[in-house]
Amino acid sequence: MRLMDKVIIVTGAAAGLGEAMTTGFVKEGATVICGDIDGKGLEKLREKIKGKGEAIPVIADVGNENDVERLIGISEEFGGADVLVNNAGVKQLTLVGEEYSVAEVPLELWDEVMNTNLRGCFLCTRAVLPGMLNRKKGRIIHITSGHGKKGRIKRSPYVSSKFGAEGFHWTLSLELKDTPVDSLVFTPPPGGVRTSEAAFVEDPLKNMNHDPDVIIEPMIKLANGDGRNGGRYRGLGDGEGYEETDYIFEN
Repeated sequence: MRLMDKVIIVTGAAAGLGEAMTTGFVKEGATVICGDIDGKGLEKLREKIKGKGEAIPVIADVGNENDVERLIGISEEFGGADVLVNNAGVKQLTLVGEEYSVAEVPLELWDEVMNTNLRGCFLCTRAVLPGMLNRKKGRIIHITSGHGKKGRIKRSPYVSSKFGAEGFHWTLSLELKDTPVDSLVFTPPPGGVRTSEAAFVEDPLKNMNHDPDVIIEPMIKLANGDGRNGGRYRGLGDGEGYEETDYIFEN
């Protein structure tokens, strides 16, 4: 059991990549604090996961400061988080079923994407850091995507949020240098992952190359201490490995 006795917070845990990594973490013995706004999804997750660890469902909106404080507080009841995975994220296609050029983006859509994808990342990190620094151990893993490195037409809210998350990781890594806490980025393998976020992709079984389980083994390795502060990692698509694509201290 590689993650026995570890406490891991996963946001956006009820479905997709969050569900997959939570399943793997619990099988490896971790206590996983599962944050999500989908209460029914969390209950289904808890009922079907089997393993040496345990899934603790917590209904929480990562963009809400009070919800985040409660989520982190629950992890403290189990001894404090060893790992935070900033996974919660939304896309405009999933929210409204449409894409917009910059001049057409509704303000409420922009705010909702930013609230989850970037503000949530900040709030969760800010709340968990003091405990990790006091315990002199911890790592924060941000789930981003290729959209955080390259612009895409009619996807400005999502692309901007992921660029922001990459910049947040960069800055955080610099601040954490010479401390026992790490900031890492992990991106799924290229080619797309079949999750609810891909619901509006034409023929997702054909045009999305991977199932969410492809990220389980790489995420277990990173949660268990592989990788290094400032590293950016990408799954290889074989369900086993990953590669380091950038390391900020060498730039």
